[in-house]
Amino acid sequence: MKFEPVLDRPALIATLHREYGFPVTSLTFVPEGMVGCHYIAGCEDGGRYFATVLMESNHMASAQIERLDFTLAMMSRLYERGLFTAQPAIQCTLDGRRKADFQGMPFVVYEYVDGRNLGGTWPYPSEVLVGLGRLTAQLHRATASIEIPVPYVEQFHLPFEFYLLQALADLEQVPDDARPGLVELRDLVLPLRGTLLALLSRLHELAETARALNPPRVLVHTDMTPLNLLRTPRGELYVVDWEGVMLAPAEHDLFLFAGEGFSTLLSAYAQAAGVPRLYPELFEYYLYRRNLEDVAGFLVSVLHDSATAEEDRYQIDLLKEDCLTGWPSLATSRDWAREQLRAVGLPA
Repeated sequence: MKFEPVLDRPALIATLHREYGFPVTSLTFVPEGMVGCHYIAGCEDGGRYFATVLMESNHMASAQIERLDFTLAMMSRLYERGLFTAQPAIQCTLDGRRKADFQGMPFVVYEYVDGRNLGGTWPYPSEVLVGLGRLTAQLHRATASIEIPVPYVEQFHLPFEFYLLQALADLEQVPDDARPGLVELRDLVLPLRGTLLALLSRLHELAETARALNPPRVLVHTDMTPLNLLRTPRGELYVVDWEGVMLAPAEHDLFLFAGEGFSTLLSAYAQAAGVPRLYPELFEYYLYRRNLEDVAGFLVSVLHDSATAEEDRYQIDLLKEDCLTGWPSLATSRDWAREQLRAVGLPA
């Protein structure tokens, strides 16, 4: 969460001591991410931990809470078997559980990684691109070795569509005397309704194409965005926020690196992954889907989750910068992907 909700900090510190035995003396709020309330817990012995509380009052947290046991089990399996250790280790409670309860909310603690996320560092340096390509390949190669059931498998459905259409209907009901953020959102989005629905229709066509391709599924993270990638002072890379882990085509991870330097990352990935078959059609599908999924998320956040004008401003600015400005490039995304694949010698 970008803005700290009202939580009982002394009670949270007491929970850390009772459940984990950590001698916590301070909590520092971390204003990152869209879901979860994050803190750095400082201990009297100098130790630090990263603690996350998932609050069901946030609409996007519900699905993550439902998936949490699987997510933590998968992270642990990858880490403990050495299949993918570029992630913060989960800290178990004194009685061996991977999560605790804080006032009815799930509570997870991780080792603290002394690093900075890659937000604001685009384009990535070449050594980072190469490292990310190799890390992504390492995760995908782990698929055959995880040996636990994965209930979440890509079927190219659009679960966010309901929320997107409902948000458009809700915006039509926003009166002129509503709070300024809602009025601004209404006046920004409703004139774009026709374009938005046309993009959604195109996405349905792309989903049919993707299903017909029936590509192989591998273990994917699904959200390797700059804020979920950490780099330590020694140049080590870590991947955080694993709530979306599932079986899906490799393109589900790779499309997130689209942009300057992509061919460098893709070349490193192909070498480490064994020259896989990748599909331009799937890159196009995921670029469309992520954009419209984010649009739905921002609309619902302002309509139902924002509590202050500052939060409204933050969400609306992200909607403009991360989604609306990207609409023109979606139409050429398949051609772009085909060129990138050919540039590194992959079939396209």
